[in-house]
Amino acid sequence: MNKIKVFILLLLLVGIIALFVVMNNGKKIGIEGTKAINFMAVNKTVSTSDFIFQTVNDKKIEIDVEDKIFHIKGMKNKTVFLKVFGWDCKYCKKEIPELIKLKKQLGDAFEVLAIEAQQHTKEESLAYIKKYGINYDIIPGETHGDFYAYLQEKYGWTGIIPLTIVISKDGTVLAFELGAKSYSLSELMKSALLRE
Repeated sequence: MNKIKVFILLLLLVGIIALFVVMNNGKKIGIEGTKAINFMAVNKTVSTSDFIFQTVNDKKIEIDVEDKIFHIKGMKNKTVFLKVFGWDCKYCKKEIPELIKLKKQLGDAFEVLAIEAQQHTKEESLAYIKKYGINYDIIPGETHGDFYAYLQEKYGWTGIIPLTIVISKDGTVLAFELGAKSYSLSELMKSALLRE
């Protein structure tokens, strides 16, 4: 009789877990953020560590990645926030004013590269850039499954946005931050720079 009770409890527990997973597919989960990428659907194997991006303003960005080092062509000696975000993510939108402010304050010593992962068109992104007064590069994310797969494979990224990767002046990854935080991006920047 005890074996039957244990079996029923295990079956009930598995059912609850399955229900939780189904109910949270594509919604806010655990970490305060928005699920932007479903890796079950992407399921790519990383075959390269060289990535080429095209911003919505047709600027070419080349990144070569090797063991926690991001070599970004033309950005040596700059601290970089590499963001993965979405226009429909309320947590991502909250960061926009702070990113604009950081870019103004730090000027050419600092760059923001933001990959829009919620599949908005180039035209929609250009409209948002104008609406928010964005002063940093936005990259459409619909064709960058290989980069997302790289982040999943090498860093364990689960698809939660906002994602902030802080890259030092020499290309070293100083921070890999998922979701909304209780501290500001300025505080993250200061903390990361202390690690350089």
